[in-house]
Amino acid sequence: MGEIKLSERGNQLLHLIIGYYIKTGQPIGSTTLVKNYRLPWSSATVRSAMVELTDKGYLIQPHISAGRIPSEKGIKFYVDSLPYPNELSEGKRGFIRRRYSKVDGTIDEVMYETSSMLSDISHCAGLATIPSTRFMKIKSAKLVKLGDKEVLVIIVFESGMTEKTLVKLNRRIPKDLFYRMRDYLNKLAVGFTLDEVRSILLEKLIDQERVYREFIESVIRFSAKVFERNYKSDVYIKGQTTFLDNPHFSNFDGIKELFRAFDEKRFLVDILDKAMKGEGTKVFVGSQNGVMEGYSLVAAPYGRDNRIGTLGVFGPMRMDYAQIIPLVDYTAKIVTKIVSEG
Repeated sequence: MGEIKLSERGNQLLHLIIGYYIKTGQPIGSTTLVKNYRLPWSSATVRSAMVELTDKGYLIQPHISAGRIPSEKGIKFYVDSLPYPNELSEGKRGFIRRRYSKVDGTIDEVMYETSSMLSDISHCAGLATIPSTRFMKIKSAKLVKLGDKEVLVIIVFESGMTEKTLVKLNRRIPKDLFYRMRDYLNKLAVGFTLDEVRSILLEKLIDQERVYREFIESVIRFSAKVFERNYKSDVYIKGQTTFLDNPHFSNFDGIKELFRAFDEKRFLVDILDKAMKGEGTKVFVGSQNGVMEGYSLVAAPYGRDNRIGTLGVFGPMRMDYAQIIPLVDYTAKIVTKIVSEG
C-alpha cells in the first residue's frame, strides 16, 4: 500500500516542524509554530493539521502536554524531499582538499584522516571503512624465489595495497620453471580482482602439470583466506565524544548504549556494507533502517570501477542533512580519486 500524499499545508508544516527540531532539538506546539513563522492560519487550524500528521505517523508527541517532534518516518520523508545533489560550499571543498593534501602515507592513514575530517566538519561521528582487496583490480602479481621449494607471492592492487603469501611446494623449482610461473601468474592476474583470478585458476587446475597444480592450489587457498578475512570491513570511527558535548544527549543510559555499540561496531559495519551496494549517498534513519533508535547514518561508497569501501557520518536523527549529505557525497568522490590513483 503506497504512502498517503500530504496536502500542501501538511507538507509545509512538516518541513517547518522538522527544521525547528533540527535546530533546537525541542518539540513545538501550534501556537509557537504560527507565531515563529508568521503562518496565515489560526492555531486551531495548525493544531488540527498536526494531529493529522501524527495520525499518519509523521509526527510524535513526547508528552501529553508537549508539542510535536518528527518521527523516523517524518525525518525520512524530509530527507527524501531535499534537493539532491546539493552543492557543498567552496570553502568546505577547499578545506577538505587541504586536509587530504597533507596526508602522504598508507591507505590506513587516508581512512583515519577521512573519519577525523568528517567528524570535525559535521560535529558528529565520522566513519570510514578500510578498502576491501576483494573488490580491487590487480596491478601486478610478483613472485620472489626464497629457496629451492619456496616462493613468495606478492599481489599489488591498483590502490597500492598489497597481499602476500608464502607458497611451499613439494619439489624443487628449477629456475626456468620459476620464470614461467612468474610470467604465467602476472599475465593471468593483471586487470582482474582476486576473486576473478581464483575462478580462472579453478578452471585451469585440471590440465596443469604437477608443480603447476601445487602452485595454483596454494594461490587458490590464499585467495580464499583473503576473501574470508575481508568479508566484513574494518572501520575507523572518530568523534564519539562529540555526543557528550551535545546538550540534546541527557540520557546517560542511552550514551552508554551508544558507546558500547561504537566499541562493538557490528551494526555500523553491517549498515556500511549495505551502503556499498549501488550508487550515490544513502541515508539510513532510525531503528527501522538498522540504525539505533534516535540516530541516523549518512553513507556513500567509494571506488571507481568497483565499490571497495564506505564512508559516512553517524549522528542524532536531528542532524543537518542538507549540509551532511553533500559533505559525505563530495568526500566519497575525493577518496575515490585518491584510492584510484594509488
